[in-house]
Amino acid sequence: DRSNLAQVIENDLSIGDEIALKPGPTTLEYRGQYLPVTDMLYFVSDTGVVPILEQVKAVLPSGTSSVKNVNVVWVNKKSEQFELAYDQLEEEFFKFNTKLEVGCCLVDDYLYMENNGEIIESVPDFRPGAMAVVAGPTEFVRQAERFLKSRGYPNEVICALP
Repeated sequence: DRSNLAQVIENDLSIGDEIALKPGPTTLEYRGQYLPVTDMLYFVSDTGVVPILEQVKAVLPSGTSSVKNVNVVWVNKKSEQFELAYDQLEEEFFKFNTKLEVGCCLVDDYLYMENNGEIIESVPDFRPGAMAVVAGPTEFVRQAERFLKSRGYPNEVICALP
């Protein structure tokens, strides 16, 4: 939204090109009461998957964190948007298929996610010890937070990375 990253990736980069990303000031801060964090949900859209990749890789290996289950739910409006990081997520899934679940969902609009069967099936219900990280375009983040709250996620366990 505030940058042209998606356009640069789509129009200016070729296969094999590399870019460096500098994270912004937003950090993950768990404000919930359910410790330790045992379940991570990364609910992302578009280029919001980029900052999530390293986090997924960091929490998956045994002994690196208290996290036992990781769900990545990647929602896009066009199937081509999955090309950005599908291979990397698939690689992690094959290494950690008992700990990582990945759902890729196509939508026409970010509104009415509660009516989308794929999203409903991919997003686990809240349980104590869960943390949700939402990342992507501003409209997606807004609607994803609303959807998660409707699924029982308390506001203090949702971290948004717009």
